[in-house]
Amino acid sequence: MPRADYYKGLTLAEALRALADHHGAPRTRHITADETALLYRAADRLEQVTIVTASDSAAGRDLAQVTPLPRRAAGQ
Repeated sequence: MPRADYYKGLTLAEALRALADHHGAPRTRHITADETALLYRAADRLEQVTIVTASDSAAGRDLAQVTPLPRRAAGQ
């Protein structure tokens, strides 16, 4: 399983595509082709929103950053 450094330096859209590529690859398949396509569509849409938002404010930079999510406590 890729760790945070696998995604380091990528935009959120790029990280979604990397996740789809890794988990959708024949050797490491954990998701279906439909789920891979869904992640790619989400990444494309995120890039569109980020481009529009970036031209309006600094919020676009926030959307594009990959921030590690905190681990959920057991049982949540």
